[in-house]
Amino acid sequence: MCTGLSIQSQEGKWFFGRNMDLAYYFNQAVMIIPRNYQYQDRVSGNMVTNKRAIIGMGTVIDNHPLLADAMNEVGLACAGLNFEGYAYFEKEPIEGKNNIAPYDFIQWVLSNHETVEEVKRGIEHLELVDCPINENTPVSMLHWMVTDKTGKAIVVEKTKDRLTVHDNLIGVLTNNPTFDWHLTNLNEYLHLTPISPKETKWGKQTLKALGIGAGTLGIPGDFASVSRFVRIAYIRTHMPKIEGDIHSITQFFHMLDYVKMVKGGVLTDDGLEDGTTYSSCMDQEKGVYYYKTYENNRINAIDMHKEQLEGTNLKIFKYLTNQDFNYQN
Repeated sequence: MCTGLSIQSQEGKWFFGRNMDLAYYFNQAVMIIPRNYQYQDRVSGNMVTNKRAIIGMGTVIDNHPLLADAMNEVGLACAGLNFEGYAYFEKEPIEGKNNIAPYDFIQWVLSNHETVEEVKRGIEHLELVDCPINENTPVSMLHWMVTDKTGKAIVVEKTKDRLTVHDNLIGVLTNNPTFDWHLTNLNEYLHLTPISPKETKWGKQTLKALGIGAGTLGIPGDFASVSRFVRIAYIRTHMPKIEGDIHSITQFFHMLDYVKMVKGGVLTDDGLEDGTTYSSCMDQEKGVYYYKTYENNRINAIDMHKEQLEGTNLKIFKYLTNQDFNYQN
């Protein structure tokens, strides 16, 4: 249960991020993966050297970074979102293909490419293989949104049928069903508008809106993936472009709040409370990663360009969960 979002500021800058909706923590933290950092590819067994510095949220297992959302030093960004019931990964490597595990997809994208067009060309030779990182960690069923600092975006989905790349003109992503289904479903909501309907007559009876917001009657308000897609697509479409980085980032988090999950509203099959564990926003021009957590509403910022971007060690930042109040008296 997640939501991805890309928006543009009035100055033409692009921001990308997501809500991570989970019922548990995965030892997540913001990390910087420098150029020349090495990890072992579990599919081939070969050592892989990181080519471009990366900042993002993720975890580390046996010195192997597993990224949930991230961007590289030139502003290309990617996020993986749950795609349960639809994602399918090959059981064995496919001859003649560049075979990688799904949990390495984000790092493959960001290490090897600078633009969405480059990613699309690389995917032509790519295959995703169901190869767990260890016996205790199954492969997550995901699809991905990729966007560069020109605003161009794609969605990548591997199903039983094929590996598909969708151009993403709507600038959002949630979970299953497939991305093309979500786009078709938007046609059911053509009537939605931020403008209240004008007074009209049915026969001799005069009808008028009961208040502001009547133009949005019928927008789905539940937590399901299909409904969140409609809501975030609607608010992104009608959002005015905001002037300045601070105001754009603030607006970005407000938009994610519009589709965030509050604990208690949804229970998993195991009876766990699903909630928005964290929300992120990446300034693709400046290389700054912003995030806030379920427990701490303060927006935290980490500038990758203030750190060493070449080396052999990860830089991991403390994940902040303690609420931070600003007392005024």
